[in-house]
Amino acid sequence: MKRLGSVGLVALCLSVAAGQEPKVPKSGELLPGPFRSYIVVDDRYPPKVAGSTNPDDRDPKDRTNKMHCLVCENGLNPVAAIFIREDAKKLTPTGGVGKLATELNKLLQMPDYRGAKLGAFAIFLKVEGMPKSVVVTNPDKTQTTLDLDAEYPDDEKRDVYAGEIRDLAGGIKAPNVVFGLAPAASTAAKSWGIAETDEVTVVVYNHFRIAKRWTFKAESGPTDDEVKQIIAQVIASVNSERK
Repeated sequence: MKRLGSVGLVALCLSVAAGQEPKVPKSGELLPGPFRSYIVVDDRYPPKVAGSTNPDDRDPKDRTNKMHCLVCENGLNPVAAIFIREDAKKLTPTGGVGKLATELNKLLQMPDYRGAKLGAFAIFLKVEGMPKSVVVTNPDKTQTTLDLDAEYPDDEKRDVYAGEIRDLAGGIKAPNVVFGLAPAASTAAKSWGIAETDEVTVVVYNHFRIAKRWTFKAESGPTDDEVKQIIAQVIASVNSERK
């Protein structure tokens, strides 16, 4: 099978930005592109000195407070991705998103799933900002103007959003699940088929290929049964690597 690296994902994302009409990705299809976000909480890597809050003691792999693409980082590994449009302050650690993050964290703590390099992240789609653009020179010397998404520095409420996400993550206590913050409207969200009305979207994928996708209302989902379905799909995706 031909492998699609991060460069290929970027090319796909740029093709959408250049004018191709995106569609909602279906099971069995390749991911439409990367998903860049501001990392609010990344507790996967403890500091070099236990309990230290000194920035110099941070593990260099800790992406907290950095712009990063978790899709690119996880590469060909199995991943459970959660995208949330609801305000983090309106969610609770015992709600659907919190329960799903907790169950994913349990898997990520198990040696078998660590060995399979399973990844999981939750990205809140909240950042807003003024439109931006960049001019790209093509090989034939013509130029193409690409619209750019707003990012973390562009929204005056960015620290409020981040604080709410940090509080929620602290209540959930799922250190192996990364929590990020990304634009409410973006090329990435559009290409991934995340509609403005999709309050919670969950995508399980492996080898950049979608296994299954769900959408839920933030107040009601995912339910306990739906959390079990998602976890079962994650386990199936990991087990498919062992066949």
